[in-house]
Amino acid sequence: MADKLIRAAGALLWRPSPDGPEIALVHRTRQQDWTFPKGKLEPGEHVLTAAVRELVEETGHEIALGRPLPTMRYLVEGVPKEVRYWSAEADRREFAPNPEVDDLVWLSPDKARAMLSYPHDAEVLDAFLGGPAETVPLVVLRHAKAVKRAAWSGADDLRPLDPRGLADAEALAPLLQAFGVQRIYSSDSRRCIDTVAPFASRRSLTVWAEPLLSELGFAESPDATLGRVAALLGEPTPLVVCTHRPVLPAVVTRLVEGAPVDPPDEPLETGAFLVLHRDRAALARGSAAPVVAIERHRP
Repeated sequence: MADKLIRAAGALLWRPSPDGPEIALVHRTRQQDWTFPKGKLEPGEHVLTAAVRELVEETGHEIALGRPLPTMRYLVEGVPKEVRYWSAEADRREFAPNPEVDDLVWLSPDKARAMLSYPHDAEVLDAFLGGPAETVPLVVLRHAKAVKRAAWSGADDLRPLDPRGLADAEALAPLLQAFGVQRIYSSDSRRCIDTVAPFASRRSLTVWAEPLLSELGFAESPDATLGRVAALLGEPTPLVVCTHRPVLPAVVTRLVEGAPVDPPDEPLETGAFLVLHRDRAALARGSAAPVVAIERHRP
């Protein structure tokens, strides 16, 4: 039955108002229901890019994904369906009716709950209201697959990505963009820099090389590395930090120290990443533990 799973993605679109967040509900033409914007993944499509695409297609809003919200699972004509949700702050675009959605309304949370066509959508709304609306992502990325050490005769910090790693680096670009990453910090090793290079090129961003994020830099001065990581945690900008397998456990542990989330039990695969969602208000207060949610992805 798993091969018949319908996979979909969407977001709870919101905007600030003097009385608190307003929630967008869309009216779907074919189903004649009121719900959150969402849709099925296309063949081979990543769930993150699907969520962003569906928001554009159904609402016209080009968004960056916020913190994850509950995944909904239910049956559609006897077939299991799984819908992944995120929060997403609206941009300033105006809605225009389209073939899938003929209306969009902005409502207070109470009015939105009353209008929702499906009880499970209320769970998504309640999860959104149970945490901060405004969050800022910090992406922790393990570099993509590199040429094996035994097959490389040069200096280790110059070891490049192998063909699979190069493909994964290209695939990572739209995933980092889905979270609106605006700043890139990377180990100064070539395999890390090359992992973020396609995204940097696509967005015309600088890659800030950080020797302390390298294997050698961490081995020589772990306290200095973790001090730099603590400083990056406080940056109020969507950012990515690319580093290495031996460095990751200490880095992630430092980033979530004191926060109501746990570091992952399993190590990241090459090219995989964690997204740590930080409470924007906590960042403004200078909180040492601003992380409120964590999620994991791979290209």
